[in-house]
Amino acid sequence: MLPNINSVTARVLDALKIQLISAPNATCCGALRYHLNDQDGGLSNAKQNIDAWWPLVEQGVGVIVMTASSCGVMVKDYGHLLANDPIYAHKAKKISELTKDIAEILPTLQSKLVDLIGADQKPGVVCHPPCTLQHSQQILGKVEGLLISLGISVRLCNDNHLCCGSAGTYSVTQPELSERSFV
Repeated sequence: MLPNINSVTARVLDALKIQLISAPNATCCGALRYHLNDQDGGLSNAKQNIDAWWPLVEQGVGVIVMTASSCGVMVKDYGHLLANDPIYAHKAKKISELTKDIAEILPTLQSKLVDLIGADQKPGVVCHPPCTLQHSQQILGKVEGLLISLGISVRLCNDNHLCCGSAGTYSVTQPELSERSFV
């Protein structure tokens, strides 16, 4: 839904001398359809992605990078969702094993990022870590720690542990509410 996130991620990884390869036939991860009670459609998206990524896996790609935590949850679950599929079970399991959220990757590169960006004081941010990052993927405090190491003060919003209700869909089905500012 926000394609600029992928291009910004590519620029950051490029600056860190990490090659990002795009799979042109990859599509939506399937989470939106799956969570809106179209499980068959969601699994169809999953299979299309597996088919798009598999040649790259066979060529030795080491990581499949997710830039949206809800997509990361879905792709990391492909192995479970397709465990009984005779054609896709093995491939889905491998794809799930290779999938990493960008919030898992960047903190491992903290010293390189500090060298690139510096650790001098910068404007602060208020952060609401996605519930899919906190609860489903159990990636806690890594983004905040990375930002702090870069000189960015971080303040967590009140009730940041609560789920927003989105799972990738609430903001689409309830646009007026999701765009409302609560200050």
